[in-house]
Amino acid sequence: MAKYREYIASARGIAAAQAGEMVYASVKISGRNPTIEIADPCFAGNYPVPAGAGLRTTCSLRWINTRNRFSRHVLRRLLRHQKQYWLTEQEADLRPLSLSRFLAKNPSRHLDVSRLSRLLSAIRVKTPKGRNMALRSLFVSKRRFCSFVIREMVNQSKKSLNDRELRERLSRKGISVSIRTACYARGLLHIPNHAERNGSGYEGKARFSGYFPLNKANIPRIPEIPGVYEISVRGMTAYLGTTKCLRKRLMHYTSGQIKNTALRPIIGESGVNVRYFPTENYRDCEKRLLLNFKACFGVLPMANVLGGGTNGNH
Repeated sequence: MAKYREYIASARGIAAAQAGEMVYASVKISGRNPTIEIADPCFAGNYPVPAGAGLRTTCSLRWINTRNRFSRHVLRRLLRHQKQYWLTEQEADLRPLSLSRFLAKNPSRHLDVSRLSRLLSAIRVKTPKGRNMALRSLFVSKRRFCSFVIREMVNQSKKSLNDRELRERLSRKGISVSIRTACYARGLLHIPNHAERNGSGYEGKARFSGYFPLNKANIPRIPEIPGVYEISVRGMTAYLGTTKCLRKRLMHYTSGQIKNTALRPIIGESGVNVRYFPTENYRDCEKRLLLNFKACFGVLPMANVLGGGTNGNH
């Protein structure tokens, strides 16, 4: 958007754009309805072509007017179509949507799939909770939407659900899919199958404590002993680490003393939980847990960028 702002400035002969990354608009919640606040008036303007303007200026201003019109049209329709998502910002509240379906329901002159795709990748907005996101992420396939709902089901269920049970629960939510599709959707987010989840997942014989919020108020309940700890956010494992003193290490996180650059922004989010497993043999235990995790999910936790054996120092 900063480059686009510079282009508008050059076409109109006005002040150059401000430095730095820009967003197209901020989404606000008014009552129970999402509204938009466009970041810069230049992104919403409709510019008249001066009399006697050259061909290049004329074409530039007409292109700018068309893009501004497309941008407003697309975002306003997405505010309405994905209303529940804007209110909660939970992926399970997204409605499945394709580019062609969007255009069929929200036509605009000269706006086709190719132009829409390029526009969605370029336009970034700030969500009501302050997250910077591309509009393209609001377009999800039915299978990926199912995977978000399945992840929520798996995290909330006290029992291990097989693919048939997942399909039945999806059906009760009005989402009709085959067992095969439910299995495929589960695999999209590397959610392990029923047998793996029923066998304690990646944890093996590790006896973790229960989850509790990672904050200063909960630090006194953590013992001053060596062990392995797991940090999660929104129900997803973000990091597995080790330490000679669980209380001291986790107290550092609540004070912002985080060397791991991948973990630092995660700790700043809401809904961060922690659990721990006391053990003197914490380094070997961490290695086994990370190997088990990768075997179940196909990847390491998002902030375990170095793999086992060195994470405890970060």
